[in-house]
Amino acid sequence: MSRIYSSTNKIKFTNISENYKVQRNVKATLTDLHSSVITYAMSHFDGTLACKQKITRVLNILTYAVYAAEPLPFNWRKDSPFENIPDVDDELIQEVLGDIYLTTDAIDWNIQAVDVPFSPVNNISVTPSRMRPVVSAIATPPVVADVTIKETPATDLYIQAPEIPQFDVTRPWIQKQCGSDLMTIYTTLPEVPKRQRDISITTNLNNMTDSDLLNLFPNHFVRTRAPIMYTPQTNMDFDKDFGVILPIDDYTKEQFIDNVIKYPHLYKLVREQNNELISFYAYMEINGELVDTLQVWDSLKISKWIPKNVEFIKEYIVRKYLMDIEYKKAEFKYPIFGTLDPFLTLFMPAEEYVKRGFDALELAKSCVLSRVSYKQSRSPVLRRIKESE
Repeated sequence: MSRIYSSTNKIKFTNISENYKVQRNVKATLTDLHSSVITYAMSHFDGTLACKQKITRVLNILTYAVYAAEPLPFNWRKDSPFENIPDVDDELIQEVLGDIYLTTDAIDWNIQAVDVPFSPVNNISVTPSRMRPVVSAIATPPVVADVTIKETPATDLYIQAPEIPQFDVTRPWIQKQCGSDLMTIYTTLPEVPKRQRDISITTNLNNMTDSDLLNLFPNHFVRTRAPIMYTPQTNMDFDKDFGVILPIDDYTKEQFIDNVIKYPHLYKLVREQNNELISFYAYMEINGELVDTLQVWDSLKISKWIPKNVEFIKEYIVRKYLMDIEYKKAEFKYPIFGTLDPFLTLFMPAEEYVKRGFDALELAKSCVLSRVSYKQSRSPVLRRIKESE
């Protein structure tokens, strides 16, 4: 079987989380998992073949686990993705992944080696075993007493729709003939969202009670930034709740934290250029022109303090952009495509927001309105309907 990625058709390592061709119904899950591997590897990559082989194997195992619906071990963590990784027969992985199976030479290792030892992966066997996967065997969580309060899962806060969205096909929310095509969006279920992820294009805030709105808050702090953002860094301030404080010119620590509270999760943002959507992070707008981020990064004064790491660069570009708009009323020739309003994601319990001076009920309303706007502004069906008017 020919593979999508090979030595003549490589995928850049830092692009795997966003550009790796996987099934749409598991894309969000794998983006999150692969991003954790990329983030960790950026700070531990030693450039050796052994290191590359270990990273590639972990990426394949995670993809296999999602494709095969095998749960990962309960003690596996995204902030240390090379620890407690299950051992799975490589032939089985290849059988399940087929043409998206990755090999070391199919990856463009566009990251720099660092001096930090890559010790966490030393326990990972690169040589395939002949054993069946042990994922299920070691992934069974301990029995928890009924009185235990279950923490809100991070997946409840996802911006992307549930893996299996539900619709009421008897109730079109909008329907219009556009040329030879009948464009239809059906009412999404549940009509009254039970979690933030349920909020859709068709959600109507007026149908929600105060209790419905307050139920959208998680019952604990959910870390929505990349894992590396919750690890103290040299020459940068750190907040135990919000993580690393990037030293962005003209803005204070308090303004940065305020920006994190308003925009805790930065997900797959793009901008439009020549009628095409391109990664928002891959380019920076300087004096009305887009320039390749990696080509100019080393020339920026900020590069002396902020690591040349995909997650740090992403945060710097987006948060500076958002703060420039908020505090300097800046206008950009190449803005973020679609809306990105504050409080798209509520990541703290309601009482934590109240402690910081917010009205919990008003924040929940903002969350609903922000998500509806976010999804409507990115809907190709709505765009087609509006263009035909």
